[in-house]
Amino acid sequence: MPNRAGLVPADKAYLEALRQATSKVGALLIFDEVISFRLGYHGAQGLWGIDPDLTTLGKIIGGGFPVGAIAGKKEIMAVFDPRHGKPALPHGGTFSANPVTMRTGLAAMELLDRNAFARLDATGEAVRKGINDAFRRHGVPGTAVGLGSLLKLHFSERPVRDYRSAYMSEGETKRQSVFNLEFLNRGILAASYGLMALSLPMTDTDIESIVRAASDALAQVASKT
Repeated sequence: MPNRAGLVPADKAYLEALRQATSKVGALLIFDEVISFRLGYHGAQGLWGIDPDLTTLGKIIGGGFPVGAIAGKKEIMAVFDPRHGKPALPHGGTFSANPVTMRTGLAAMELLDRNAFARLDATGEAVRKGINDAFRRHGVPGTAVGLGSLLKLHFSERPVRDYRSAYMSEGETKRQSVFNLEFLNRGILAASYGLMALSLPMTDTDIESIVRAASDALAQVASKT
């Protein structure tokens, strides 16, 4: 789910082809799950049923605190192992294993069980559906895409598959700018490029508030652009 290329799920057949091709030539397959690991109990790779050799991870493993990690198969990660002398690839840093981040990450991992992900999926689906209904109701070209607890707004009706198709025209940029301000004026803050990330503390009332604010903002987009 490349964020800057539209936040549309990657094609499973494409990912399977990458797995086959890298295995054939002996190359490592690396999945960037900095954003997408929040999509499921085993990340996006679990949804697609594909095991990469290495995975990069971000703030979700720290409960939202700044953190990054690389995970992978034992034989690959062995280069970092210091238990048998100096590792082949020494690794360390000022903020490595920050105690606060590790504690919040542990709490997040304990809370994010399969039921939690099912709830996040339902929350994301409800918000995307509500906003897509509002796009149609107000006659504004656009769509809410995404998966699980992630969604992104596009102010066009063309299919978005890559960076080129996600790139906004002048008119689309104007519609998004009007929406962002009207959305914010109604108490909801989204990323300036249309990204929203939902979370477990959100209630049905929160979902209704988001959809209602989006609908009101789209009504203003329709009248001002």
